[in-house]
Amino acid sequence: MVRSNKKDEVKRNMGKVQKLKTNMENSQKVQYNQYKDKSRGKVMWEVMNPLRYTQCMSMARAQILVDGYKETEGYHLFRRRGHAIRKILQEMPIRIDDHQLLCGDFSAKPMGPEFFPDLAALWMVDYIDKYGVEGRKGFFKWESEEQMEQGRAIGEYFREIGGKEMWLKYLGPEHAAFEHKIGEAGSWIVNTVSEMFAEKAWNCPDLDRLVKKGIRGLVADVDEQLEKLVMTSYEDYRAHEFLLGLKEMLLGSIDYAHRYRDLATEMAAKEACPVRKAELEEMARICNRVPEYPAETFQEALQSLVFGILSIFYDTRTFGMGYGRIDQIMYPQYKSDIAKGKIDYEYVVQLFECFRVKIMGKRQFWPDVMTPNLSSESHFHNCVIGGVDPKTGRDATNELSFAFVDAAARVRTTHPTISVRWHTQINPKFMERALEVVKMGMGFPAFFNDESSIQYLLARGYTIEEARNYAFGGCTLHTVPGKTSSIWPLVTSYGRILEITMYNGWDYISNSQLGPQTGDFTKMTSYEEFVAAFKAMIKHWADISTESGRACKLQHGDSFPDMMMSAYSDDCIKRGRVVSLGGAQHADSCMYIVPVAVQDVANELYVLKHGIFGENPICTPQEMLDAMRANWVGYEELRAKCLAMPKYGNDIPEVDQLLSDVYDWIKEIWHKQPATDGGKYEVSPHSIGFHGGTGAKTGALPCGRKAGTSFADGAVSPAQGTDLNGPSAVLKSAGSIDQHDLYGVLFNMRFSPAGIKGEEGTASLAALIKTYFSDYKGKHIQFNVLDREEMMAAKKEPEKYTDLMVRVAGYSAYWTDLPGNIQDELIARSEYEL
Repeated sequence: MVRSNKKDEVKRNMGKVQKLKTNMENSQKVQYNQYKDKSRGKVMWEVMNPLRYTQCMSMARAQILVDGYKETEGYHLFRRRGHAIRKILQEMPIRIDDHQLLCGDFSAKPMGPEFFPDLAALWMVDYIDKYGVEGRKGFFKWESEEQMEQGRAIGEYFREIGGKEMWLKYLGPEHAAFEHKIGEAGSWIVNTVSEMFAEKAWNCPDLDRLVKKGIRGLVADVDEQLEKLVMTSYEDYRAHEFLLGLKEMLLGSIDYAHRYRDLATEMAAKEACPVRKAELEEMARICNRVPEYPAETFQEALQSLVFGILSIFYDTRTFGMGYGRIDQIMYPQYKSDIAKGKIDYEYVVQLFECFRVKIMGKRQFWPDVMTPNLSSESHFHNCVIGGVDPKTGRDATNELSFAFVDAAARVRTTHPTISVRWHTQINPKFMERALEVVKMGMGFPAFFNDESSIQYLLARGYTIEEARNYAFGGCTLHTVPGKTSSIWPLVTSYGRILEITMYNGWDYISNSQLGPQTGDFTKMTSYEEFVAAFKAMIKHWADISTESGRACKLQHGDSFPDMMMSAYSDDCIKRGRVVSLGGAQHADSCMYIVPVAVQDVANELYVLKHGIFGENPICTPQEMLDAMRANWVGYEELRAKCLAMPKYGNDIPEVDQLLSDVYDWIKEIWHKQPATDGGKYEVSPHSIGFHGGTGAKTGALPCGRKAGTSFADGAVSPAQGTDLNGPSAVLKSAGSIDQHDLYGVLFNMRFSPAGIKGEEGTASLAALIKTYFSDYKGKHIQFNVLDREEMMAAKKEPEKYTDLMVRVAGYSAYWTDLPGNIQDELIARSEYEL
């Protein structure tokens, strides 16, 4: 294959680099700038943040991809992608931002979005036709008419080979129309077609192996398998093509780093400031070594991690990819550097600040159908700190645990999110520091219970060492780095399913008989009869959506295979298979369901059980349906009675049991649904932002809820404003739900800043977490710390609150990035004091 590279340029600079390397090896301590009034990260973010609203599109990746595909027409897809991704890494425009200590970027432009037409192409043509050169409300506009037409041409090139486009061809027009009808743009029962807009990760690659082995070590693994391979089947042929394509991508990572080596060398030669010159020289030295070879210093390890993240990004963008145990991966190099006096704690914090700003450079550019559910700029990249040592089970908190939260405190960025693994022996000083950061109002760190999380993984066949080493994909998904497939979710609205059950399968959005006729609600005579109908409707939509989900995932392998992710996942190289197509060592959790509105359903069931089918009904079934269709207009007295009935989140055992019942029904049905590669569907109620989007498409419901209102967030968070008995009651209700077999549980609480101020407030939060995890065996808890008045002011005058951060579900977001329905939902959440 013809490949564009810069070998001659590299040779010219090797002498300079070798001299730099020798100079740096002879110096004892890394030189770096000190910052007084503002931290390094804050200085950078104040420059980068405004570009989020003004930066134009970049077509760099997309155009290079097209060029690469054209050069390899006729080759197998795996080899074509290997060549194209290496070409991207060789030719993407690169830069080093002022003050930055880490190399590599997510776009050719600072804070610019890159187009991935290989994932989904023709929506870009629709975007151009709808919004023109100015883009959506000035957000992601085009730099010129010429660039806009370039985007159109790229979309058209992928008309027949883009991932989403191939999926729609596979479905055929009739089936595709049905899936559109039941998805976000239609009746919003289950998101099927839109899953093709969001590339899949939701797992955690083992980037530690890149730090330890380097690219050369991984290439050696590939070469060993190629040498062993004897082609006797079609699967052998696919393995051969996959390994050749993966090798190209890996070598492209070295090319990419060496380009930054050359750029840093050139910049250092021109730099007048001696300290910045030294920083650039150190960056050049590091990029000459990593990720090609194993990292020896802390900065090399962090830089290698960044290059690993970026190489996976340029392949498949990696929505929801976990970054692993960030305080463990680089700790050996940190200890070595500290012992040698090469670095100090302040330098480590500054590097982590640079890392946070670097990750914020990744933009999410979606079609309109996606933004109401995913809060536009959410990435769901999770960095885990704390926890236990995999071998000994002892507390693994270390200096990097502190440094990572200190960096987050200095730079108020929403990404990456931070999760603390809590256990009974966790360092109390670290917990105190983590909670101080929580009280700053950024929505993180979140806290996870090691005991229940490890038990969950042991039950799925992991060894004790593997389970103790768990991290997270996305917001809350337990995963062992490098052991699991990239993961495919399906989101289902149980509020919509309950609504359609009450209308005997009739859907008022599509004005059609969308579901099966499970029984005329007006003729039902018992609560048990309705529950049987509801469970039948759950089963119906589970069958439909899983059939689509499995086919979608498998077909995706022929258009957008996650090859680079496979380099960091066992046993993809050994098996010669892509991580999502049977390459991963573990198939558990490779597909899962996100059930939305389950807490709301529990409240609806209580009204039906006692207000309709109880001994003293408040109305007839027909009157309830009439009130719902009227959105309670003319039925205000009936609505008041429904609202006054007990709700989940108030430590009322019967209502709490109803929520447990619904989760049991969902698990009973979904755990029987086969996933790909011998796995089964898991149940993960973490909502993301879908509680807003699904609520907007749902009519009035029996508990008094009005049409279009957001549902409850997460898994065990009460519906907004319905928890009236204080935080202890909420904790008891959440703790009453058996969470052992739930994958990715999410629990949100909101406190007023005044209610948890000072050391006493910090101690009270720590005690609350301990009670929930130790006594109730909860899996996850996180906190919003801001008051209602501030959010209401931000909604009224958003231009004054561009830095306001809130916790939505398992992620934080800037207030001004959120759709109005999610803002209203956050305002409506109960506010506690301790």
